[in-house]
Amino acid sequence: MSAPLLEVSGLSRSVPVGGFLSRSRRTLLKGVSFSLERGEIVALVGESGSGKSTLARLLARLDTPDGGSLRLGGVDVLAEERRGASLAYRGRVQMVFQDPFASLNPVHTVAHHLERPLLRHGRASGAELTPRVHALLESVGLTPAASFAQRYPHELSGGQRQRVAVARALAVEPDVIIADEPTSMLDVSTRRGVLQLLRGLTRERGIGILFITHDLASARHLADRILVLYAGGVVEAGRTADVLSAPRHPYTRLLLSAVPDGADFLRAPLPVKAAAGPVPPRGCAFAPRCPHADARCHDTLPAEHHPAADHVVRCHLESSKGVSNDAAVPS
Repeated sequence: MSAPLLEVSGLSRSVPVGGFLSRSRRTLLKGVSFSLERGEIVALVGESGSGKSTLARLLARLDTPDGGSLRLGGVDVLAEERRGASLAYRGRVQMVFQDPFASLNPVHTVAHHLERPLLRHGRASGAELTPRVHALLESVGLTPAASFAQRYPHELSGGQRQRVAVARALAVEPDVIIADEPTSMLDVSTRRGVLQLLRGLTRERGIGILFITHDLASARHLADRILVLYAGGVVEAGRTADVLSAPRHPYTRLLLSAVPDGADFLRAPLPVKAAAGPVPPRGCAFAPRCPHADARCHDTLPAEHHPAADHVVRCHLESSKGVSNDAAVPS
């Protein structure tokens, strides 16, 4: 069996906090593991502060993890490239940022934004540049390409800017695209087009996409698999249809109950306890907010439980069957 396109194992990240006399570290990610296959879209979901963007920055090699491994095509990148990401890695792993208004330099044309990666990575030069720029614009639905190439970012809509950002990522012919909340700043009518564009990339080019979002409706329509992240750790993962139709972790059910018209996902919202102070490091991070938490949840980190094929959840109640699915999700 061939190695996954991208394989993450035990990735952790912490940052220093406090003053000079009270120096400590805050954990942003703890032991995150997952894989991404060629032509697959994996959605990473969770509320603000769950660690989604931190993980994106680690995978893009914009930050350095404290521990864990990152393999691209079977090669341990962190071991091979200790001094930072190589040009080859950046060519294979590209990122589309959340804000299409800030990710493009307002003083340069669209053509300039696409020419730079083509030149830097040796994909085109000289007389080849203009045809390649036009081809990239056409591939993301910006036509007539010659007209869009000469425009400045302020002359584009939000959706058009995000398509330029996707075209810029495609310029170096990547294997992986990390899309960090790429539609969160777009209106609903524009969002659909960008999502369809991302799905088309996996079918036409075999690109693997990590789709980072807090929008479960988008994840439902776009992703093949879902990872649910809470307080820096994966609490549930599986095929999209399985996770959203039969959520096993209380936090996943809470996210689904917050979706507008949530009846499509869950007919009975999950009540939430108020947070009751910091969680002991050895316990479940979600315990202070979980209405089903017991002493085990506060004292012991749940082990991985596999309720079904390709479905993983970290929850004491699920592993011991203390709360049945029928009780958790009334019919």
